[in-house]
Amino acid sequence: MKTTPRILALAGLSVALGACAAPTPSEASVEPDITAAEMAAKPTAKLGPAISTIKPGASVTFTHETSGPVIVDGSGYVVFTVNEGYPTGTLDLVASSNEGLEVFGPSATQTVNMADGTTHTWRVDFTGLTDGVHYLRVRATAKPSSETGMFRGYSARIEVGDWKSAAAVTEAAKPMQEQSDGAMAVILEADETIE
Repeated sequence: MKTTPRILALAGLSVALGACAAPTPSEASVEPDITAAEMAAKPTAKLGPAISTIKPGASVTFTHETSGPVIVDGSGYVVFTVNEGYPTGTLDLVASSNEGLEVFGPSATQTVNMADGTTHTWRVDFTGLTDGVHYLRVRATAKPSSETGMFRGYSARIEVGDWKSAAAVTEAAKPMQEQSDGAMAVILEADETIE
């Protein structure tokens, strides 16, 4: 049997070659020694700024303060603080209200020169017409150049008269309707205007 020594020789050769290719336990677990100085010298990964989503539109933000509680047929006002991020151009501000409020006087609109600074104060006068929670809406149009303006909207909550009772009556008057999937929902009418 002359083939047996050849098979044994080939088997021994493959074991020897396999042993050369596989790392020994001491080689696999040994890492190069890295000193603290070497770690400090390595460049660190730089992360970019945190990603956030912002509603597109004008770079304008609002805060507001109201004059306080308003009785039905009583007058009040809202002082808006408008912050914008433009070095030049104009900012057109227009106030409007829903059915329970009436905005009056020349303060309903204002045009601001954005070159005069980034913070502007604007007072809007109104009359409360009915009990309830109403909203005084503001539309800002920023025109930093002669091109088309960019828009931003905002609303200030106004409580008129016995607003808690009016809100309870409004909630109770909304009929629940069963949907096709069996869920109950209040269906409200809405008009959407896209400009």
